[in-house]
Amino acid sequence: MEEPTLEMLTPSYDLIVWKHCYPVSEISADTGNPAIDSGAQTLENYYLQYAALKTKMRQFPNTRFLVWTGAALTVDTTNPDDAQRARTFFEWVKNTWDEPGDNIFIWDFYEIETEGGLYLPLKYAEGSDNPHPNATLANMAAPLFSQRMVDVIQGRGDTASVTGR
Repeated sequence: MEEPTLEMLTPSYDLIVWKHCYPVSEISADTGNPAIDSGAQTLENYYLQYAALKTKMRQFPNTRFLVWTGAALTVDTTNPDDAQRARTFFEWVKNTWDEPGDNIFIWDFYEIETEGGLYLPLKYAEGSDNPHPNATLANMAAPLFSQRMVDVIQGRGDTASVTGR
């Protein structure tokens, strides 16, 4: 309740970035009972929550939003089913949820860090049981993120690469 709202932030910022931490990739199987206010991390709930986020962000057409896809987990910190659901969700965000012509854009961190795979490679992790990005990944991703922000700010958000490459 003490965090700034979009009503507070948008008058001061032309660009707002949404970023998840890696626990967003711990996606359980759907229950068949989606609920927008549920804390259960399922695809069905994420789809409802992201639809509400899109509706809210579009209420501020003079502010651009850059949504950072969630971070992947290492093979030792997830299981194949959760990892596949995470990929499914991030692909949905990028290819279905994101729509050209609005004020919402994607930076595809998931693609950068997984190199197209299902897991965060150990060469980019702090450790096999610690999926935080290491310096190698941070040094690779930082200029790509910066480029993506520049592309969005300069009006190329719908035409430039979602990875910043």
